[in-house]
Amino acid sequence: MPNTSLLWILTYLSGVLTVPLAQRLLGSIVSELRRKWEASIAARRIIDTQLDPLLKAADELQGKLRSLAEEDFGEFRALPSPITHRSDSVNLCSTIYLFAQFWGRLEILRRQSFHADLARNKSGKILLCFLRSLESRRVRLVDRAWQRAIGESVICDGTDIMQFKLFVEQYEASPQLRTWIDPLEQLLRDCRFRRTRQHVLQYGVIVHALIDTLDPKHLTTRERPAYPNKLSERAKRDLVGRAFGVYLPDVKNKEKYVGTRKRKT
Repeated sequence: MPNTSLLWILTYLSGVLTVPLAQRLLGSIVSELRRKWEASIAARRIIDTQLDPLLKAADELQGKLRSLAEEDFGEFRALPSPITHRSDSVNLCSTIYLFAQFWGRLEILRRQSFHADLARNKSGKILLCFLRSLESRRVRLVDRAWQRAIGESVICDGTDIMQFKLFVEQYEASPQLRTWIDPLEQLLRDCRFRRTRQHVLQYGVIVHALIDTLDPKHLTTRERPAYPNKLSERAKRDLVGRAFGVYLPDVKNKEKYVGTRKRKT
């Protein structure tokens, strides 16, 4: 009889202790699942609202870079310093603005995704890979801090980009704005040098691949041919070995961007 009573007491105590523990454990699992679900929903919402304007900004930039590639950056070789005519100012700002607009869209995306995990969304995961590539040391055109500042300089009302006309007017009137965008302006002026041109063209290739990968049917963007004939063999090796090989291994049809590699005989 004492053994039976002791067994009953132990069983009772076990139940008293186990039920709260099980409830806490189950509650933790439910909370974690809920957190992941909410993060996934937030990521999808951000991609739904931010991917389209980002792709359009990338498309405009890539179109300009392709035009510069075809002309071997002639407009920057003939650009006077200092600029004294409105036409030269507009020509310079037209390229600076497209970079700033693209970088501004990246900053808006960062702000919107501060509390979301974009990697939980398929398109978000791909986009993050491209952003890491574009901002890597050997690919980025200016330091990341300067890129962020240039992008922020064209953001209006937190979620929009200022119009081109306003940007030109501010460029002409604001020494402070010109100071922020000076690293990019100097880079573009240095496109008279072949090495700088190749660097900018490599950046454009990755932007092009981003567009083709995230908008394969080109519902938002234009489908454009690449410019592998404008790339040096070294630039092609860097793209194949590092950009596509390390950061972007899932990019399809890499030959479109770098051409068919020559076989050694």
